[in-house]
Amino acid sequence: MDHSIVDTTMTSRKRKREEYKKIILLVVACVVHMVIGVVTWYHNNYFVKEPTRNWELERHSFLNRLYRGTNKDCIEQLRLSKNAFFNLCRILQEKGGLLRTRNVPTTEAVAMFLHILAHNLKYRVVQFSYCRSKETISRQFNDVLRAVMKVSKDYLNFQPCTLEGAEANKWRWFERCIGALDETHIPVTVSPDERPRYRNRISTNVLVACGPDLRFIYVLPGWEGSVGDSRVLRDALRRQNKLEIPTGKYFLVDAGYTNGPGFLAPYRGTRYHLNEWIGNTPQSYKELFNLRHASARNAIERSFGILKKRWSILRTPSFFDIKTQIRIINACFVLHNFIRDEQQTDQLLEVQDLEFLSVVDEELVHQSREEVQNNVIDDITTIQATEEWIRFRDTLAMNMFANYQVRRNFT
Repeated sequence: MDHSIVDTTMTSRKRKREEYKKIILLVVACVVHMVIGVVTWYHNNYFVKEPTRNWELERHSFLNRLYRGTNKDCIEQLRLSKNAFFNLCRILQEKGGLLRTRNVPTTEAVAMFLHILAHNLKYRVVQFSYCRSKETISRQFNDVLRAVMKVSKDYLNFQPCTLEGAEANKWRWFERCIGALDETHIPVTVSPDERPRYRNRISTNVLVACGPDLRFIYVLPGWEGSVGDSRVLRDALRRQNKLEIPTGKYFLVDAGYTNGPGFLAPYRGTRYHLNEWIGNTPQSYKELFNLRHASARNAIERSFGILKKRWSILRTPSFFDIKTQIRIINACFVLHNFIRDEQQTDQLLEVQDLEFLSVVDEELVHQSREEVQNNVIDDITTIQATEEWIRFRDTLAMNMFANYQVRRNFT
């Protein structure tokens, strides 16, 4: 009996000691956890605390350098001189309905827009420079894009121009000509559902007309890259916002087009590209006509070159949805014409275009060689050939050659 009581007492004491140990371990663990928490808090707040950043000040400093600093920086980053930039902001406010928001001035919104188009920047890159959220950047970008589209009719139209020197000499034989017409393909990004419509050419086929002064007259983007040029031209001639050709006037077009009223094409099967004339002289009225035709029509190739050099977003597919990409393409053409207009009073912009043209002309020489080697022509049958128009071309070509021979014999 006594032994059982002793055993029970010993067991009870042993159990209590075990419980005390658990309690002590639990207390120690809690204390250690609290100490670690306090040390971590103290370390984060007093040892590795990041300096406070004044986002407003950083943004203000960046924007001042962008469009209130040097003209060189402004042109390199936004493709506009400071004067042209502020003129654009004023026009988009007065005519495009662009409004200042509570936190973002119109100058900053337009700068964001131009920066993205000029360098094909992603929103996260713009977010770092402008210290704005991606949502704010997206909203401001689309606001400016809508404003540019509203003023597009003021810039994408025919305007008489006065040429001088070599440029005037290129066009003097084409008195009733209002410019050149051609297509260009611009790469786009499309959803998987839309890819079958584009087949193996993920781009948009853009029909464009430009004047002798390298200013665009008409632009029709939106057609899939797989669609033939004939269908695009047919749409341009029939749609509500159609390509209008005044009576008696015409565009210079390449050999892929039918020579018909409103569209003066070169002779097929005869030397045409400027690169083919290096070291050669015209020996017939057809050759001379093609040489002078190519020299004048080269204006649209140069216009395309300047456009794509200036706006990087046109050279590679962008991350926007396809509808926004089409509107962006239109906006780039509008901005091109705005810059051409501003050049009349802004020598800095003229210098920029001359720099682009020097590179573009060099590239066109190599491009002409590739075209000659490939010799691929997409026949466009939308235009109806007429005997009257064929006689017009022949008469013009023969008059050219007769004048050429007289001058050649005289010298």
